[in-house]
Amino acid sequence: MARLGKREVRFVLKRSVKRRRMLLSVDEGGLIVSVPWRTSERRIDELLQHSEKWVLGKLEQYAARRRPERVWGEGALLDFMGRQVCLNLVRRKGRSLAQLQDGGRLLLGLAEPERAAHVRELVIHWYRRHAAPHLRSRADHFAQRLGEPAPRVLLSSALGRWGSCNAKREVRLNWRLMQAPAHVIDYVVAHEVAHLRVMSHSSRFWKVVEQLHPQYATARAELDTMGHWYMSL
Repeated sequence: MARLGKREVRFVLKRSVKRRRMLLSVDEGGLIVSVPWRTSERRIDELLQHSEKWVLGKLEQYAARRRPERVWGEGALLDFMGRQVCLNLVRRKGRSLAQLQDGGRLLLGLAEPERAAHVRELVIHWYRRHAAPHLRSRADHFAQRLGEPAPRVLLSSALGRWGSCNAKREVRLNWRLMQAPAHVIDYVVAHEVAHLRVMSHSSRFWKVVEQLHPQYATARAELDTMGHWYMSL
């Protein structure tokens, strides 16, 4: 434990006979201090105090990246196509039901509505059910505008990646995009479809993206702002 600024910071100390210099690193698990075997506690503390600003900054960055907690109970709010819907949980025997109703209510009928994991699973299934036709339709739309054959569209569950396109003309799009407004979804789809024409991220590529989605920069900024929350689903 070390006191840096106003914080008590826990760290993992790694000593090695092969190491010749001290090294600090920060990852999802916290601070790691790697030092030569005979390094004194005083030298370690000096290093930490000298690197206080860097260490605290890195710890804050990783704290911001952690997935926020979701609530899966009655009345919880979800994002769908740029608007919010309210969870309405009811107990139901037999096959589970997920249905968007008037007034922005997402009715979920399931055997154990008190179990958050089951609610989340049904919500994800509902998002994926809507994502498949919508994302495929938008990919077909943008491919047609480019004069390209429609690509094969696959749903992705990748954490940290919204889409991809490969040389086999397969476009993968993250179903979590269905939380975003339509123009943000269109930006990601247009981005991946543009790779059918240009596989790199060259200036020529971005001109194709702009051709398909003139306001792509604004949409990209919105996704950068909200993407961490969308990915937490």
